[in-house]
Amino acid sequence: MGMSSYILDREEQFWDKANTVIGECEHFHEFVAHMKRHRDLLQGTGDEDHFEDALAVAWDEKWSKYAHI
Repeated sequence: MGMSSYILDREEQFWDKANTVIGECEHFHEFVAHMKRHRDLLQGTGDEDHFEDALAVAWDEKWSKYAHI
């Protein structure tokens, strides 16, 4: 397995965990706190430096489906 494959696999693990836990969190800050435990999975990715921004995008995408106008 090459290094880029390793990094991509770990990034996929991170987002799999994020997608699993996002529905269990009542607030964005709770989501961030939970995912900080898994931040090491993002080492070597672009999301590593923009951790909370990436989570905010995921949070907005998830909960925008339930927004009432």
